[in-house]
Amino acid sequence: MTTALDVAQHVYNRLGWVDAWKLEKLTYFAQAWHLAWDGRPLFDDEFEAWQDGPVVRKLHRINKYDRPNAAGDPYSTVLPGADTSTLSEQSMQIVDAVLKFYGEIDTQDLIEMTHNDSPWLNARGDVGRHAQSNEALSITDMRRCYTVKAISGEPNIPAPPAAQPAVVSGGELYQAAVDFEIERWSETLALLAER
Repeated sequence: MTTALDVAQHVYNRLGWVDAWKLEKLTYFAQAWHLAWDGRPLFDDEFEAWQDGPVVRKLHRINKYDRPNAAGDPYSTVLPGADTSTLSEQSMQIVDAVLKFYGEIDTQDLIEMTHNDSPWLNARGDVGRHAQSNEALSITDMRRCYTVKAISGEPNIPAPPAAQPAVVSGGELYQAAVDFEIERWSETLALLAER
């Protein structure tokens, strides 16, 4: 199972060192657009609605305290415990599309972008913009917000990667299932075609 740490390591592998806040926001946008384009979360780690935008607490801790010590270099791009091999080819393409779009945007602008979207705003609730909060962002809010952006034709959003055809094993069983469903729905489809 992929974690936020694995995705953050992929960000470092692609972009080199970025500051902690930018790493968190790029990981957030990877999750958000994965939800919009794939329908499923990229990872199960929760984002919390911190003052400076969404943050995965474990990623923040490892990046801040373990990464520099592990390599003896504050600009190290090695996140202890990360395993990028957990990312599927499709997930990697989604993260790369996100990085292509957001990768050159500066940290403060990325923070402002997250502050303008409903997942962070809803999680913050009535808490002031500068107050502490560890309220979790809703996956449902993230999926809804970014799916609406994707289907409404909103300008200035990343382009999704090209869809990859599914590979199915057991071709005979698959074909039998397809034939069964075609037969099962044929009358309904015929009725709909007449209307």
